[in-house]
Formats: sequence, C-alpha cells, structure tokens
Amino acid sequence: MTRVVFCTISLFAGTFSVFGQVPEPTPTPVKLVVTDNTPKAAATRPRVTPTPIIVGSSGGPSMVPQSATQPTTPPVTQTAAESRTFTPTTPALVPLPNLNYKTLPFRDIKNKIAEARRQMQTRPLTIASVNTPMSGESVRIAFHDWDTGRVDYAVVTKESFLSVADEKLVSSEAGKQLRIRTIRGNGVNTPLVLLDSNGEAHLPLLVQYPVVRNGVYNETAYYMSTHPGIVNPEVVNAGRLYVRNVIEIARIKLQEKGITVSPKIADIAERLSTVEHVDHLRFRTEPHSKIFDDIFTLYALNEGQTYRYSVSSAGAGGMVQMIPSTYRMVRSWHPNITLTPDFVEGMRNHTNAAQAMLLYMNRTWADLIASPTVMDAYMNGTATQEQLMATGYNSNPAKIAGYIKRGGENWTSLIPRETKIYLQIYDSIERFVPMQARTK
Repeated sequence: MTRVVFCTISLFAGTFSVFGQVPEPTPTPVKLVVTDNTPKAAATRPRVTPTPIIVGSSGGPSMVPQSATQPTTPPVTQTAAESRTFTPTTPALVPLPNLNYKTLPFRDIKNKIAEARRQMQTRPLTIASVNTPMSGESVRIAFHDWDTGRVDYAVVTKESFLSVADEKLVSSEAGKQLRIRTIRGNGVNTPLVLLDSNGEAHLPLLVQYPVVRNGVYNETAYYMSTHPGIVNPEVVNAGRLYVRNVIEIARIKLQEKGITVSPKIADIAERLSTVEHVDHLRFRTEPHSKIFDDIFTLYALNEGQTYRYSVSSAGAGGMVQMIPSTYRMVRSWHPNITLTPDFVEGMRNHTNAAQAMLLYMNRTWADLIASPTVMDAYMNGTATQEQLMATGYNSNPAKIAGYIKRGGENWTSLIPRETKIYLQIYDSIERFVPMQARTK
C-alpha cells in the first residue's frame, strides 16, 4: 500500500499507489519433488522428554474461543493485487482430521529453537535424503521428536518445501520416516505438518532456508513459522508483549529527543503493527483470532527477525511496512533523531522502524486535525481517531477531508477498496485482541 502526506510524495507501499494498484508478483507454481532417502542410524543418547500440552485438533488454541459462528468479514471479491503475503500458489491440503497437536511451554520452545540453531550453524548438512549438498535448493527443518524428546532434522528441496500439492516423504537424520505437509508456501514463513509412519504429529521448529534473490544466493535464514502445535496462549501472549514493548521503547527514545507521542497514537501504532501483516485472503476465509494468534506467534519466536524477509511489490518491508522514500522523508523531517541511515537495516531494526512509524503518525495526525472538515468530523463523532489514522496510514490522508465532505457519516464508503478491508481488520483486532489502553 502507499502513504502520502499532504503533497504528492508517495509514502508507504504494498499493493496500492496514488495512481492505482500495483500488482503483486504472481507466484510461480511449483511441482512436488519427493526425495530419495537413506535412513541413518537413530541416536541412542537418552534425553528426558518434556511434558507436552495437548493443543487439540484445531492446530492451536486462540486467545478468544473460536466457534462456527465467529464473526468474519463480509465476503468481498478480491483482486490478485490485493492478496498479501500468505497467498498460497495452489489450494492448501486440508489438515488431517482428529490430530492432537502437542506443544511445549514457551521457555522450552525457545530452548529447542536455540539448540536447533546452534546445530544448524555449526554442523554441515550431511543427510543423504537430498542428492546435492546444502545449497540454494535445499531446506533443513528442525523438529521436536515426541518419541525421543530430542531435536531431529529433515531435509527437502526448496521446491517441494514450498509446494502444497502433495506430501513429502523423507527420512530424518535419526532415521525416522516422515510425511511432511506444507500448509501455506510462503518462503521462510512456511508452516508445516510433520507426521511419522504411525500418524503422530511431531513439532516443527526452526527452518534453515537459503534466501535467493534474482537467482543469486543472498543469505541463510533461520525462521520460525506458525506450525500447528507451536501456537499456544503462552506464546501468543509473549508476542503481544513483544510488540507493545517495541512501540513503548521507540516512544521513550523519541521522548528523550524532545518528541512527544500521545498514548492514543502509540495504541493505534501497536494495532497497526498487526494490521499490516494480516493476509486479506485469510481474513475472508479463516477465523480472525487464529490469524492474529499466528502473527503474535511470529513476533514471539522470531523477535527482531520477524518480517525481516517480508517485502511488498513496492519495496515496503519489515514490521511497519515502510518504503525507502517515506523513510528518507521522515529522516529529513527530524534530523535530530538518529534513525539508521540505511533503509534496509533501519527496517530490520524494529525499534528504529517503530520510531519512524510514530514520527510519521504524529505528522499525519497534526495535518489531519489542521483541516476544519476533519476536525469537525472528529469532534462530532462522524470519524474516530482510529478510523482517520488507519485510513491515512493505508492510503492518501490528503483525500480524507474530501471523503468526509462528500460522504458525511458514510465517508468510509468512498475510501479505496483495500482501505475498507484495512479498517475491517483493525475493527476485528479491537474485538478479538484485548489491549490495555495507555494512560500516559
């Protein structure tokens, strides 16, 4: 999407621009590659298996109980350009029924992830389940084996890892025969179901994923997705706390430089840090609380790396989905704020990116209420601050006064279609994700 201040400078970008929609790149469908596996001898070192928690067949609890009657967004027709990060290349396989996905306490999950990362970084890939060495074509998956209580590893080609067409049949490093199902093929953020020969679901953890850009290997990503069993209330709460702390730390840093961000704007920024990462297709078709839980799970388990690899067609990236021109403009507004000069590094640093977000929102709100039309609408309840700020963050804030003049109480019927969905997502988050409002 794109943001503009009250001039013709383009700000934020995703799938919308001042001059029309910019289509997202169409994913190239991939075919299944089933690897030829040579089992290795299972390790015999004993280890105590942590006490599991049964999550249930839904694949993970939500912070708000879900039911068949849970409110969802009214059906809308969506263009390809409006589909966001999580759109699969083909319809995903339906998860197997009657599976009890076991999970672990948050602390144990974090310890397992740390262990897997150390092993992946220090031990080269020698598994015989892939015919070629670890390269831009291979993905290694760390998982918790419920039978042994140990972290084990499986390898698939990147092509098959991203494919939702069929199950992948592989042998783990310890010799366990596995069936791997891809829920959504989405780069490093690809959730999986991992089953053994008895149909028991094991717990996927960290993914070692080679990032290739323009046909050239760029870096190796270590990322946690929202695999069934990983999403549990403790993890979700940790993710919510992470987002709140990032916004608050950014706010404190700005205060130290003499810039005050009101509690209300900080609250709205905290919400927008979730809204920005909701896939519109999933929002139309899945329980909303499940989607929000997935986002908070990513924040909890990936922390500062969360959305590091999330880039829109217009180059918007990271936690706050800002584009380079916006970042340069925010820095020019506030030369006394020592924001990271490099855009990529600035967006990858969540506290730095949140400062840029809050500075932009401060400026937008000041410009909006300087308009008598907007101010009158705000004062008489025709428009709330949340509506005005979310609309301005997703589209062109300079047009909001015109929408209000023409539409009156129905002004939101005139905003861009994508922004209407954006407001629906914001409203849904307010209903399903309780947040304690800041008071100072």
